[in-house]
Order: sequence, then C-alpha cells, then structure tokens
Amino acid sequence: MHLSRSQFTGHLVRLNSLQFDRWVCEPGILFRSESKWWGDKGDRVHRHNGLDLYSYEAADGAHKTICRDTKVPILYEGRIVRSIKDFIGSTLFAAHEIYDNESQLFTIYGHVIQTEDIPSEKLLAEGTVIATLAGTENMKVPHHLHLSVALIPKAMVLESLTWQALDEADNIIFFDPLDII
Repeated sequence: MHLSRSQFTGHLVRLNSLQFDRWVCEPGILFRSESKWWGDKGDRVHRHNGLDLYSYEAADGAHKTICRDTKVPILYEGRIVRSIKDFIGSTLFAAHEIYDNESQLFTIYGHVIQTEDIPSEKLLAEGTVIATLAGTENMKVPHHLHLSVALIPKAMVLESLTWQALDEADNIIFFDPLDII
C-alpha cells in the first residue's frame, strides 16, 4: 500500500510559528530503531514502531527542539477514536477512511495532552489541532511527539489498542512516518 504524503510538517510549522528547515533525527528516534535515544540509553524491548519528533534545524542552521505545549495537528482527515494514558501524558488514536483489505489506517500520537474532548463521530480536517505536547519535568526523557502510522485489522477491538498490543501484534503493518510527513 502506498500512502500519500501529508502536509503534517507544514501544518505543525505554521501552527507553532517555527523557523523550520528540516527534522534532525538521531538513530534512536527513527522508525524500527532498536536503541533508545533518551534517558538510560540502550536497547529497546521492541523495535521502535514510529518516529520521535524532537529536534529540527532552523532556517538559519541552528538546531532547536520542539517546545512543551507544541500544537499537534492530525496527519490526515480522520476521527479521534481512542485515548489512553502513557508514561508522559496520553496517546491518541486517529482512524482514517483509508483501507487496505480488512485493515484501516490509524495514526497514533504519543506523549500529548488532548486539547479538548473531541467526539469520535466528529470528522477532523487534515491539520486540525488535536493535542499539545505533554511536559516531562523531573523525567529522564525530554518532551517529544511519538508518531506512528499503522494499518490495523478492522477486527481488532478499539478498546484493546494499547502500546503493548501494538508492539506484540503480528497483524499490524507499520509505515515509516518520515516518508509521509
């Protein structure tokens, strides 16, 4: 399955008035990485199923980090269908009207604070703000956005979607978000 490129980065830059040129991606930040880039660096228990957006190069060449309270836009038109707690804030699951056989496309936004209670039946346009980054005061991990893009079988019950289920399921297909954003 080929996914069309999203305007996610452009929306994020515009919404947050960033002087952005490009994402800076350390090895542990990248999709399928086996190592951590934060805290007690070392191996991950599971390969990284997404991309951690943390630092970028500004137009003047300076390296900067995205700030706590950065506004997070939805990647494609879709609906927020689930919210769970994670070790920094919350994780939001957005379902999109993109299908491949018996699977549906989801985008997953980790370590955020939902900006408002959005009803699951409300269709959100691509680029709509759905959350802000959660703070990480007194933690070994800096604030960042974890972004995953996955085809999830329609037979999977929404209430069963957790980080553990995503890591252990063999019938979920993940895409490299860097190719899409």
